[in-house]
Formats: sequence, structure tokens, C-alpha cells
Amino acid sequence: MAFLTLLLCLFQAGVMAIPAKPLSSIENRAADATGVQMFPTINMTDTTGKPIQAHGGDIVQDSGYYYWFGEDKTGETTSGTFRGVNCYRSTDFSTWEYRGAVLSPISGTNISSSSIVERPKVIYNEANKNYVMWFHCDSSNYGVAMAGVAVSSQIDGKYTFQRCFKPFGTDSRDETVWKDPDTKVAYFSFASTNNADLKIASLTSDYLNVNQQVYIWTNKYWEAPGFLKIDGKFFILYSRQDGWNPADNYWMSATSMSGPWSNPVLLAPTGYYAYNTQNAYDISIKGSSGTVYLYLGDHWNAKTLGASTYSFYPITYSGGSIKLEYSGGWSLNAGAGTWSNLSSTVLTTNDFTVTPSNALLTCGTCASGHSVNMTSTSSLSFKWNGSAGNKVFQISYIYNPGGEPQDWKLIDVKVDGADKGTAMIESTRSSTIYFQAPIRVTSVATGSTVTLKLTTYTGTDVRISSVSVYDTA
Repeated sequence: MAFLTLLLCLFQAGVMAIPAKPLSSIENRAADATGVQMFPTINMTDTTGKPIQAHGGDIVQDSGYYYWFGEDKTGETTSGTFRGVNCYRSTDFSTWEYRGAVLSPISGTNISSSSIVERPKVIYNEANKNYVMWFHCDSSNYGVAMAGVAVSSQIDGKYTFQRCFKPFGTDSRDETVWKDPDTKVAYFSFASTNNADLKIASLTSDYLNVNQQVYIWTNKYWEAPGFLKIDGKFFILYSRQDGWNPADNYWMSATSMSGPWSNPVLLAPTGYYAYNTQNAYDISIKGSSGTVYLYLGDHWNAKTLGASTYSFYPITYSGGSIKLEYSGGWSLNAGAGTWSNLSSTVLTTNDFTVTPSNALLTCGTCASGHSVNMTSTSSLSFKWNGSAGNKVFQISYIYNPGGEPQDWKLIDVKVDGADKGTAMIESTRSSTIYFQAPIRVTSVATGSTVTLKLTTYTGTDVRISSVSVYDTA
């Protein structure tokens, strides 16, 4: 428990895998000339400085704002019951204002504080001019397996619980709701039949009930569905089931929600586990110059769920196919509907001072031909000769304790001897794929000496190949 508490306190960052170049998700802090800076899985905070608690949720565009709904997992470790559904809003993905808990536990109901409420999703019903929330409603042992519904006349107001039920009399667990932007027909997709099947159902015109089952995949054990519509074609995104562990995510397409659907295609290369995320929701952002397709993924920390972070990636579309794009840092201009990569300074072992010198190892896939073997007795340092200011460091590493998922280690970062925080690294489950662990480092002066040291060595080496440095506000 002490170690879990330490993780929660020190959880500054997550990780993600690097195929040929760094990958990307989000840390929405500063808007630059081209948009809002995004960095991989740094812990996001709201305008009061508190960590954003909106797991498994969705983002809805409404009246000039983006509203982000999701589960509050504050203080949860390996499991937890219903605390509330939170709502945040932003005009540009840069600053997120906490609007409150819009759905809270109700004693004596299926959404009490001893119940499970997961994956809340909100859509707007034009006919009734109200907002409808769907969610996975369950008992603490996941034995009830129902869908839940709540409604509100105001997007960030209190939602009134309607009921929990079994759609078409069958169980319902991981789910999403999505509205066709052209026809306004809404759909509910959910894992059913003891998680073996994934189903799509149309909703009634008031969005309060299922209307008709339009498609089913049987004996697949898929979850975390999400949808996009691009050039008149429907796309479903989903992941394999592996508890809280990262799993490969896939996509399929169809010209109708009732199919036929294409064969599954990996959203990212196999073994990268969608860059250590699981699909939560997928968003189309139409701007003045284009459209950005945005993937919102959960970056789960199975040992400290309350410290789980989020990953936003651009989804690119070409030739009828989609894929997650990766970058060590990228910029989103929501108003224009465009995105671009941020520049960085990449420091390799050619720039490092390694102690002891025999910790420098040959690496055939590293840019410099070497990596640093980080143990309890080794460290690396480098002199920063770039501009002074606040930075984001992306630490590129391999850590593979026998293929074990979600084994976490800590990298301490010091600047001129002053402690600047701790980057958390997650096991890569591979000895050839490099992942990244980001950390925000404030007030780095030109000429400063930066030192990295592994603080939690347990016998399995951590190998660092490079550090990418980004300017930030």
C-alpha cells in the first residue's frame, strides 16, 4: 500500500511506444501560435491545478465549448465503486474548467456508492432538447451487467437517473453511444453475452431505450468501442479484452451501421498496444481549414487507477483506412481543424555522461548505436545548451521484466542538483520496442546539468537511448 501511495503522489507521467519516431498523446497546458501543445500522457490538471478525473468518458461539442465527461476514480487503487461522473469544459483543449459531478451516487438504487458506473457517454437529443447519458451499470462484483440512462436539460447540469436495464434482455458491460452526424440516428454499442459478443443497436427517437439490434460480432471478446464517420463511411474502433492492461486496438469500416463490416485492422502496430492506451471515445473536430479526427484513450494504471492518465492522438485517414499518428509532441488547432508536429532537441548517448562508463551498452536500433544500462549504481547526465525556460522531457527506454504488463519504475530527474520530479516508466513487454516516459521540468537554464537516475531497481535493467526536449510554457 505504501508503494501504491507513492505512485499516486509521484505519478507525473505515463509511457508509450516508439516505432521509428516518438509517439504522442496530451498534456494541454499552453496554446502556441499554431494551437495547443500536446505531450504524451503527462498528468492533466484542471484550472484549479487538480488532476482531471474523467476516465472512460467522452467529449461533446456544444455552444462553443468542448465538454468532457468521465468517471471519478480519485483515490482508487486496483478497484473501486461509484464516486461520480465528472464534467469539465474547454474552448480549445488548452484549459479545462471543472463543472462539477453531474451524476452522483443515489442510495438504494443501481447507482449507489457500492455500485459500478463506468464508461459514461453523453449525446444531445434534438427532438426533446435534452442531454442523455448512457453508462455501464453494475454490481461491485460485475455480476449484474446492465446499461444505465440519465438525462439533463443542461449539458453540465445535474443528470436525473432514469434506470438500469438489460438491453433486449441481455447483459451489457463496456459500451458507447454515438450519433450519426447526418441522420441524427443514435446507436448503442455494448459487450454482451458474458463479454463474448459485441453488439450495435439503434436507439429510440428519445435516446432513452434500445430500438433494434443492427449488428453483432459473436465470440470475439472485444470492448471499448467508439465510432467515426468519414466521407460517408462508418468506422468502429475497439480493443481486445485484457483487464486494465494495454491491449492492441483495431478498426473496421462499413457503408452502413448494419454492415457488412470489413475485417479488423490494427490501429497501431502489433505489440504497441495502441501506444499503451485503450480507446475511450473518438471525436471529429471540424474547423475553418479542415477536420481533425481525435482519439481519446485511457492510459490505465492498474495498480493505482486514480492516477491513470489520458492520451489524445490524431487519427489520419487515407485511402479508406485510418491509423493513429504518433509524435513526441504535437499541436492541435481546434478552431482551424488542423494539427502539426512540434520540434524538439533529441539528446543521445553521444551527449550523455554515463556513470560508470561500462553502463554504456551497444544498441543496434538506437540512433547513436548505444544505450545506457540504468541500475541501482548507474546514472546519466547531460548539459543543456538550448534556450532557458520550462521544458518537457521525453525519456526513451526499454524495460522488460519477463513480459509482465504494468510493472512500474521511477526515474528521478535533477537539474543542477535540484530535484525536479519523477518520471514513471511502464514495462514495455518487449526487449526491442522503445517506449517514452514524459516529465515536465520547470526553469531549466542554459548550461544546466540534468541528471537521470533509476530509483527503484529490482534486478531488471532499464535501458535509456535518448531524451527529447520540448519547449513549453
